[in-house]
Amino acid sequence: METKEVLRKKMKIKMKSQKGSERRQRSRAIHKKLFLREDFLKSRCVMLYVSKGTGEVETGSVIKKALTMGKKVVLPVTLVRDRDIKPVYLKDIKRLEKGPYGIYEPVGPLNKKPAALKDINLVIVPGIAFDKKNNRIGRGKGYYDNFLRRFPKGRPNVGLGFRFQLLDKVPATKRDIPLTSVITD
Repeated sequence: METKEVLRKKMKIKMKSQKGSERRQRSRAIHKKLFLREDFLKSRCVMLYVSKGTGEVETGSVIKKALTMGKKVVLPVTLVRDRDIKPVYLKDIKRLEKGPYGIYEPVGPLNKKPAALKDINLVIVPGIAFDKKNNRIGRGKGYYDNFLRRFPKGRPNVGLGFRFQLLDKVPATKRDIPLTSVITD
């Protein structure tokens, strides 16, 4: 089996080499599946991520749809020193800036209120590769694993990935937290 680093490099190349129109089309197919899920429909507060510029499944329309449905939306803010993420309520979608790793995060006075973990009903998790046992390879720093370790047990955490990102098996260690499920196109 290839190492996480090798898989990460291969998948990043595949993700970045997708045409924008193909990424949008595949993302829409994933969105349709997400929008039909009971855990999404019933959740009052959803934690998402901003995919802009990452090559990952696009999340802009998911964020907008969740807000339109009256859901509270939470986005991660990177805590570099702690190798963790802080969930923050999104109040102003126009106030997003690149964080320490080039991933967009909420900024500004309206986007500063942290969310209590107990209030988040569903976490949508990004990933570079996934497997059929819901293991994931992220960007390699362990931020989401550290966050999910604290997230209440029994609450769904769902990965979004393109079909080519779903492999038979990815290397996983005891520190890696498996997801509840993975949605692909």
